[in-house]
Amino acid sequence: MELDQRLLFDFLEELLGEEGVEVANIIYEKEATDEEISKVTHLRINNVRRALYKLYDNRLATYRRIKDKETGWYIYYWKMDLSKAPDVIDKREKDYAEHLHELLEYEKDNMFFACKNNCSKVPFDVAEQLNFKCNICGEKLDFFDNSEMIKELEEALGKFEKIEDS
Repeated sequence: MELDQRLLFDFLEELLGEEGVEVANIIYEKEATDEEISKVTHLRINNVRRALYKLYDNRLATYRRIKDKETGWYIYYWKMDLSKAPDVIDKREKDYAEHLHELLEYEKDNMFFACKNNCSKVPFDVAEQLNFKCNICGEKLDFFDNSEMIKELEEALGKFEKIEDS
């Protein structure tokens, strides 16, 4: 599967945030150390490393390490490896669709109650344990119609099914 550049950028921005995309852009072009990336992007070294570790954890970056003969410390040279990006994106989308499906089932399988202040929405068994009083503000818990939430979840899942079919 060939990755659309916009899809890849959106995915990286969601995964790493704006600063992380700066890091990814540096190692997309050429191999670099965390310190070199920090100097170029003017980001704190901890933020650079956080982005690099997220890329590595998601199998989107690789590194090679070399021992500095003067200090004895290892120097890590990072490089983007997008060969597994389609698989990673696909897995994240499937996980998200599964999460939406679980939420939908939960919403369908429960009757909910909430106070007039909308502090929280609780299922019937919890409302019963609370004697139908909000545990945050103390107001009476009334039936909460979750049909709109069910509709939105069904629409979101429908979009995923259309994407998977195309």
